[in-house]
Amino acid sequence: MNTRAQERLTLQDAVARSLKYNFDIKIADLAVQQAQRNNTLGNAGFSPYVFLNATVSENLNDVHSQLASGGEQNNPRARATSINPYLQINWTIFDGGKMFIVKKQLNEYEAISASQLKLQVQTVVSRTIQMYAKVVWQQKQLIAVDTGLALARVRMDIANLKYETGAGAKIDYLQARVDYNARQSDSMTFISQLMQANDSLASIMGEQDDKDYITDDSLELNTGLEPIDKDKLQDVNLSLDVFKRNAYVSHLNADIANTAFLPTLTLGTGYNYVRNTNSTGFSVFTRSYGPTGSLTLSMPLFEGGNIRRVSKVASLQAMRDDLIFERQNTVLGKQYRTAWINYWVAVASYKLETENIKYAKENLDVQLARFRVGVGTTLESRQAETDYVTALERLYTAAYNLKVNETLVLELQNQLVK
Repeated sequence: MNTRAQERLTLQDAVARSLKYNFDIKIADLAVQQAQRNNTLGNAGFSPYVFLNATVSENLNDVHSQLASGGEQNNPRARATSINPYLQINWTIFDGGKMFIVKKQLNEYEAISASQLKLQVQTVVSRTIQMYAKVVWQQKQLIAVDTGLALARVRMDIANLKYETGAGAKIDYLQARVDYNARQSDSMTFISQLMQANDSLASIMGEQDDKDYITDDSLELNTGLEPIDKDKLQDVNLSLDVFKRNAYVSHLNADIANTAFLPTLTLGTGYNYVRNTNSTGFSVFTRSYGPTGSLTLSMPLFEGGNIRRVSKVASLQAMRDDLIFERQNTVLGKQYRTAWINYWVAVASYKLETENIKYAKENLDVQLARFRVGVGTTLESRQAETDYVTALERLYTAAYNLKVNETLVLELQNQLVK
């Protein structure tokens, strides 16, 4: 017995819930926030570093000193105190242009995370539409089976009435009964499949409760889509955009590695304060304070060939990512062509099945009327029922396939979410 809660759910509601509660979208959104926080001038190396440090030391010693004058100095509890707070500022003035390249890289990381979020949104919306269409399809399949069940019941009742009045053979009734029981078994199978489709839809929407969704009776089908230009596809496809930006980041990495060959100029400044007290010695108290400054030039001369190695590896990685982008561009073109072929076939199939259902229904009506008056046989009526139910299932399947392929085409063209 099915005790699951039922809820009315439109396609628009399902998409809205997925956009709000889907876990993959939430994870991608957090990645965008991380990239935004990292994209700062300070993280790129433009800003100076300021440190405030302080050191306090206290020493207690037993001191015995032999003086040059011949005298002695003894202090069993000699105390020495040192206080040294200082402010330090380090600022890299020149690093071979590395900081400018790193800032470009941070911009790209933010752009990549934004594209990945949009891509995830497109993917989730596509999955939601497809799974919602599957739920509708499963419900339609169940309707088709229940239609066959009802037709088998009508034929069973007519055959039973004929048998009881002596106008027909018992075998007709028995055959109708077998068909009726078979339809009942098919109905239970489709109910199980429908429950599984509902659970999958709930998972995409981020819901954990067991529910049976009451969906729309039918979905809007677009049979008039037109492909876009291949060059334009490269500009709008989000997956390809991510690969392209990753390749650009690799080139920036190579540029960063090359900056290691150049010198680095660092400005250091600060303010220093030192205060020392010593109960034993020539000086019992000293104090000094004042600003400090330094300019450091660092030039790598030899590091075991590691700089050249890192630069070469980065360049090879950039070449590798360029090839990955080109490969993905080729794969995308194939996917796009395949998606359109499947879409055109789905449109043609749907139109054919829409026309065919009319003939199957008319044939069923004729055969059922003939069976009622004793002209048609049980076999003819049974075949007409089977043909009609099969035609219904093919029509619903054609509609489902059309919606799925329409969604896949729009996903590749980045047109599911504006």
